[in-house]
Amino acid sequence: MNRRTVLLWISRAIALAGAAVVAIPGLGYVMTPLVRRRKREAVVRRVARLADLSSGVPAQFAVTGRRRDAWMEFPEETIGRVWLVRRTDDSTPAEQTQVQAFTAVCPHLGCVIQFDASGNDFVCPCHQAAFDMAGKARSDQELGRVNPAPRGMDALDCRLVQSDSTSEWWVEVRYEEFEYGLTNKVPKA
Repeated sequence: MNRRTVLLWISRAIALAGAAVVAIPGLGYVMTPLVRRRKREAVVRRVARLADLSSGVPAQFAVTGRRRDAWMEFPEETIGRVWLVRRTDDSTPAEQTQVQAFTAVCPHLGCVIQFDASGNDFVCPCHQAAFDMAGKARSDQELGRVNPAPRGMDALDCRLVQSDSTSEWWVEVRYEEFEYGLTNKVPKA
């Protein structure tokens, strides 16, 4: 073996090491979001003051929190929307007030559900899925057409909490997303 052959092997080894220094972290950067599948966890957030809710009138509120896509993390962003319906009147003491929470995502195909005040219904503008004030899917007989919703609106756990600093009552919602298009309520993975 001559000197040129040895130098050729050494230069190839250095080139291979340099390529590995760049390629291994690069592959890790590209592959990490593809192989890392974390379960989406429910978040608990205060979304509205109790004083902002009128009895029997649905109100929509944004839920903010940390959102992460493949490579970026956004600390405070809207992660979803909820409909809150106050079931008791203003004369009921705050600690005994009943509030019901629904996700604003249609269980049919994931569009944002709106409230139709004229018909006192929740309606999905995409395919006209309709729900009553309790979140149940309207029957085909009630609508006079096929209701595409496979199930009622997805109810969320909520509770009333009192602020330590201001003594105001707040509605706290446990927000999570559910698979749409299914007849059963299944949390997204």
